[in-house]
Amino acid sequence: MTQYQIHSDIKANASSVLALLGLSIEPKVLFVCPQNILNRSFKRSMSSLEIEVAFAESSSEALQKMNSFTYAIVIAIDEIDELDGVGFLELVKQMSPNTKRVLVSGKSDMDATMEAINRVGLFNYVVLPWEPSELRQIVHRACDLFSLQYENANLSKLLSNQANDLRTLVDTLEITVQSRTASLLTGLNAALDLRDTETQGHSRRVALYARRLAEELEVTHTEAIDIQRGALLHDIGKIGVSDTILLKPGKLTEEEWVEMRKHAEFGYKILENIPFLGNARHVVHQHHERFDGNGYPQRLKGKEIILGARIFAIIDTYDAMTSDRPYRKGLPHEVAIEEIHKCQGTQFDPDVVGAWDRIPKEELFILRKRAEEDVFAGSI
Repeated sequence: MTQYQIHSDIKANASSVLALLGLSIEPKVLFVCPQNILNRSFKRSMSSLEIEVAFAESSSEALQKMNSFTYAIVIAIDEIDELDGVGFLELVKQMSPNTKRVLVSGKSDMDATMEAINRVGLFNYVVLPWEPSELRQIVHRACDLFSLQYENANLSKLLSNQANDLRTLVDTLEITVQSRTASLLTGLNAALDLRDTETQGHSRRVALYARRLAEELEVTHTEAIDIQRGALLHDIGKIGVSDTILLKPGKLTEEEWVEMRKHAEFGYKILENIPFLGNARHVVHQHHERFDGNGYPQRLKGKEIILGARIFAIIDTYDAMTSDRPYRKGLPHEVAIEEIHKCQGTQFDPDVVGAWDRIPKEELFILRKRAEEDVFAGSI
């Protein structure tokens, strides 16, 4: 098989695909000439080509035909009627820029030819009397080029439309996923609130605080979301703690504290089969670790503790101190900050404490109000 045959087969296959998509067009030629003898000659010359030919004997008739059909090529003689060939082809260029334009003239004037090419962007210039085979070649090339440009333009438009449709679909799916994610997380949190009524609202507050502190530390957007989710669900493991311990009004015994401390492990296991919470569950697992290594359940120390858990340690203490409890009123912001400073290097990471100090207290008050209004669900 020759290279030309391979090229022809590829072109034929591409054209078939485009035809199925409705992106192809059957090229058609418009010959504009008032002389019957030239019209008949042109018709004979085109007889061996499988291309439809239309005729117009005046510029007005030709322009009327062009109003109802896009021609692949318009061929005009240089003297039509009140318009010369170049003037007419200028109008063709304005009406249908992609249509190929050919001027037929009895003059072999190079200056006139160059002027016509520059004015109307001629595809070709034919001098009378034409050679039929050369004329057919010009028409065939012009029709091929027009078809290729037409199909490319339509294919690009189709691909652009499909890309827009795909973006719309992705955006819709993303919104749906975010909505369902928020519903799942708030549902899990609500399940805990039903059992541990003393700390209702605490999880929502620390989730917002944790997100803001993570952003202050310039983590990625994805990491900030994971930390926020981990903070929201930090106590989800308490679902596995018995009511006699969880709801006990007085102090817990040492044995009861052993059971209570298992909630970090319980939470880690509860979330292990939820893939999108894979990173958040490490915050749940480590949220009671201490910077000095005296926390639980793994007694991790320093930077062995993931950043999300080191963030949580600070904001959990802050919220516990500044929130009302049945046995006391919440402490002022300044008192809570002072206590956090006392514990940096032991309970808290000093670098994270420094970032927490940079957040204005007015902003923390706004976050607390948002949590109370429960308007943050869409951000998780």
